[in-house]
Amino acid sequence: MHNVNVEAVEQTVSMGEKDAASLVQKVDFNGEWQTADGGPQFSTEIPLPDGSSVPFESDFPAHMGGSGSAPNPLAYCFWGGIACFAMTYAQEAAMRGVELKALRARVETEVDMSRALGVSERPPVEGIDWHLEVESDAPPEVLEQIKADSDERCPGAYCISNPIELRTHLELVNRS
Repeated sequence: MHNVNVEAVEQTVSMGEKDAASLVQKVDFNGEWQTADGGPQFSTEIPLPDGSSVPFESDFPAHMGGSGSAPNPLAYCFWGGIACFAMTYAQEAAMRGVELKALRARVETEVDMSRALGVSERPPVEGIDWHLEVESDAPPEVLEQIKADSDERCPGAYCISNPIELRTHLELVNRS
C-alpha cells in the first residue's frame, strides 16, 4: 500500500514478538576526511541491506572553512529525522489500511554556529519543527492518531527527543 510492503512489516513484527533480538540492527560504517582542496571535506559509503552502498559526502559552507560543494553534516541529520518521521507515518497508515494519496514533509529550524566556532556557549539548535502535509480520504481523527503513534514510534523522533549516551574515541596512528 502506497509503497509500503505491509506483509513484510507484519512478518517482521511477528518475528520480533517471538524474538525481540531479531529487531536489533547493527550500524557500523566509517568516513574519511578528504585533504584535496575544493571538494567535499568528508565522505563515506553507507551500506545497504543488499551489500551495495551509497556515497555520502559532506562539506561545510565557505564561511565555515569548506567549499560548500556538498550538504553540511547537520543537513543530513535534519533530513534523516524528517525522512524517518514521514516514513514512519506512511508505514503506520499502511498498517491500518489507510491510503495516502500524497505525503510531503518539511523541516524547519535555525542553527547558531557560534558555539561551534568557540564564540559562545549557546546551543546550536534550540528546536526543530517537522511538518507533514497529508492528502487522504481518511477522517482527520484517524490521521491525527497515526501522527500521535508516529510521534511515539519514530526512531528519529526518539533520538532527537531523548538523551542518548555519546561516546567519542580517539585512535592515534603513528605513520613514521
